Amino acid sequence: MTISTLTPEQTQRITDYLDVHPTLAIGVGTEESACSVAAINLALTGELTDRVPDCMSEVIGSWIIGVQDVMPADIRNSPEWRALLPLAAGTGRNLERERLTVILDWMWGTVLPVVQPVTDARGFGTEWGTMLTARTADAADAAWAAAYAARAAAGAAADAAARAAARAAADAAGGAADAAGESAWRTFDPVGLLAKLIEVEQTA
Repeated sequence: MTISTLTPEQTQRITDYLDVHPTLAIGVGTEESACSVAAINLALTGELTDRVPDCMSEVIGSWIIGVQDVMPADIRNSPEWRALLPLAAGTGRNLERERLTVILDWMWGTVLPVVQPVTDARGFGTEWGTMLTARTADAADAAWAAAYAARAAAGAAADAAARAAARAAADAAGGAADAAGESAWRTFDPVGLLAKLIEVEQTA
């Protein structure tokens, strides 16, 4: 059974907003076309803001804000992505470290390996491969392209750093897709990851 911090009526309000406004914006957007998190806020409070609402996991919200701006529009506006947003809105904040672990595993294990052929061709594939195995800030510094993401991940024990790490993982996906091509998003599968993040709450 799904555990949600929202009432069924609140969840339905988000669904209704997304049904009427199916095009999600890059950036905060407008009342007619808001970003994923701003759409949730508009439905719940009428306020156009991308502040992660209190009912929602800050880790999930921060990741959504970052990844929805860099992923292709056909994924961002897909029925599958929009159907998950009302569920994401009710995830609460009691399992933030577990959710962050899921996001970082996705970054290290799914997103960054996609760039390995590019790094091999450019002469720093060995350092990149070491980073993917070690998963440390020091290894990432040697593979400079992922240094920012790894530094954020290294400090993920605090709430603010956890949010930064989630955003850094989303940024890493954007950078990896730029390097490997837009088809990389099929491998990254942000819709599948969001469903998995919601399931952390469902199985708690």
